[in-house]
Amino acid sequence: MKSLKEVELLLLSNFLTLRPILISNPSSEYRRAFGLSATTFCFGMKKLFVFALVGLALWACNPSRNDPQSAGYEYFPLEKGAFIVYDVTATQYAIAQDSAVSRYQIKEVVADSFPALDGQTAFRIERFRRNTEAQAWTMDSVWTARRTLDKAIRTENNIAYVKLAFPTYLDQRWNGNQLNGRDAKEYRVAKINEALTVGTNNFPETVTVLQESKSTEIDFLNRQETYAKGIGLIRREQTELYYCQSANCFGQKKIEFGTRFIQQISSYGKE
Repeated sequence: MKSLKEVELLLLSNFLTLRPILISNPSSEYRRAFGLSATTFCFGMKKLFVFALVGLALWACNPSRNDPQSAGYEYFPLEKGAFIVYDVTATQYAIAQDSAVSRYQIKEVVADSFPALDGQTAFRIERFRRNTEAQAWTMDSVWTARRTLDKAIRTENNIAYVKLAFPTYLDQRWNGNQLNGRDAKEYRVAKINEALTVGTNNFPETVTVLQESKSTEIDFLNRQETYAKGIGLIRREQTELYYCQSANCFGQKKIEFGTRFIQQISSYGKE
């Protein structure tokens, strides 16, 4: 005769396969095949069902499923009229030339909403550009953004990227290119719930998503984005550098060519 503990393990390991049969015929040959008495079998099944119910209750009560703040939705807010002004520094490196640096500002405004193809509500992101604060804004482009139950999606230059996954947690990983048909690109939450100062702005809770990272003797790649609760994107970096590989400079990480793009928040508010 098997012990109750053995019964529990046996039933648990076979639960999904046997559940329909056991429910319809608890005194079937399956019970007898396990060498269980009817009393022991029924007691084990009752205990197993209790475990299942408790697990279901814990799953349903998980705060990250019901609390938008715990799920991470506040890192990707979408509210009509909200705007962010970014300072942008773009650096171009070329062989045997001085690096070329351009600085300008981008303003993103959450404009009208519209129904997306998947039935979710999407928002127009109107982007404006100026070279200095003394200049007037001119229209640069229109992107879109939307948030589903488990994704934050942003379409940039007609290419959709999954910027965040919900619920958000440390070391979370997903394919950022899953909606655009490109090769898979693993995104990873590298930091979460960390305070960060960008310029003169202090943000008590941020999440940093590492989109690509590589550092070798011949090249350096770093693509990452940081989001702040209640604000959205506050910093973006896209760096792609290639080092000299000649015998006299190999291993010194002397930049031969490449680009570095840094976009960070300057101000924000609501129009």
